Parts: sequence; structure tokens; C-alpha cells
Amino acid sequence: MAADTRNLPVALGLTLGGLGLMWALTEAMGNVWQRMAAFYMVAVPVALLGVKLEWRSIFKPSARWIGLGLLCALLLYGAGWLGSLLLARVWPGMAEQVAGSYGLLDTAPALWVWPLLMWIILGEEIVWRLAVTLSFTDRWKLAGVPLGGLAFALVHLPWGPPLLLVAAVVFGSAWGFIAYRTRSFWASFVAHLGWDVLVMFVYRY
Repeated sequence: MAADTRNLPVALGLTLGGLGLMWALTEAMGNVWQRMAAFYMVAVPVALLGVKLEWRSIFKPSARWIGLGLLCALLLYGAGWLGSLLLARVWPGMAEQVAGSYGLLDTAPALWVWPLLMWIILGEEIVWRLAVTLSFTDRWKLAGVPLGGLAFALVHLPWGPPLLLVAAVVFGSAWGFIAYRTRSFWASFVAHLGWDVLVMFVYRY
């Protein structure tokens, strides 16, 4: 049982401490991309040093998991498209929420959008899918996946509109499930990166 619970204090610290750090950064930094990049400069080392996982195995490249990640990116993009159509029928003002969310994304410095995107997604996968979600699933199995999704959404609370918080729970849980089933950085990272590229640069919801 000790092996199942030893990472929980760090995972909870990343969740609650991350919320406090993001709140402070939101007050100090106006640009959301720079804010998130700064956040993961702090959170990633804490996650890698504080959470005891089989990091070498998790980071080992695998064509199988990269291919799975690409497939999941496409499936999640389709699921998000259907979900957005359904939400538009029951959520008044959703179009304004979507426009507001994309407005935040469009504040990226032009020359830095790709380096920032890669770093932020890398940080989100290391911190939320691996360090936090796997710590939860090591203790609570499948029930830890939505807990990881909620933790991921919590760090968006200081600045994210409600629609973004919903998306963080849903897609954060989906990427967390991929990490849980594969215990691979590459599967969830490629699924996340692929989805972001599709919704931001290919065909927006």
C-alpha cells in the first residue's frame, strides 16, 4: 500500500500549490501564454523530482504509442466537434464563450507560438497526466482519472472562462485515461498536441 500512496502528497501539492501559483501569475502577467510557460518552468521540475514513477520507461519513445496518440487526437477532435454542437443547443451564449477562448489563444506572440505550445503541452502532460493522474490512479485505479481531470481544470480557474474549464475536465480526463492505460508520455502528449493543432490551426470548432 505504501507504493500506492507515497506520491499522493506531491500530487496534491502540485494541484493546490499549482492553483495558488497560477493565481499569483495571473495577477502578475497579462499574457496567458507567457503565464503558462512560466508556470511549467516551476511545476515540471517539482513533478519530475518529487513524484517517484518509472520515468525512464514512461519517456521511452514508441511508434506504437505515437500512432495511438495520433488516432486519439482525431477521435477526440471529432468527439469535441459533436459535443460543441450539442452544447450550442443547451448553453445560451456558448458562441461568445468559444470566441473568448479563441481570443485568449490568439494572444500568442507570433514568432513564439510553436515553441510556447510545445513547452506548455509538454508541461501539462508531465504534471497533470503523469505526476498527478498516475499518482491518483496508482491509489484509486480508474477513479483517479477524473480526479486528474478536475485537478487540471482547477489550475485554469484563475483565468479560464467556464467553457474552457469544462473542456479541461473532459479532455484532461481523456488524456489522463490514455496515460493511465499506456503509462507512456508519448501517447497522451501526441494525442494532446494533435488535438490542439486541429482545434487551433486546422479547423476551429
